[in-house]
Amino acid sequence: MKFLSTFKITKGFDTWLEMYKDIEPDLNELGIKILWAGTNDDQTKVYDVTEVKDPSKFEVLTQRTDITQKRANAGVELESQEVIDTISTDYWG
Repeated sequence: MKFLSTFKITKGFDTWLEMYKDIEPDLNELGIKILWAGTNDDQTKVYDVTEVKDPSKFEVLTQRTDITQKRANAGVELESQEVIDTISTDYWG
């Protein structure tokens, strides 16, 4: 399953990306992979396309203390996490 989501950040995209690379092995173990991520001009929001093998595992982003703490420390406003929609058909050029 793939989905498009967004969340607010307060410390810029580079700080978020560094944190993501730190937690990426943990997420990969859970079958969660960000396929693409980008930010708006003022680097206050991240948009991403994420693939999840088991959708119930996505909740780890809000439930596992070690991951939520790293995300919060990197400036992610955890309560702002929003799944915009699921992606059923896509094209990568």
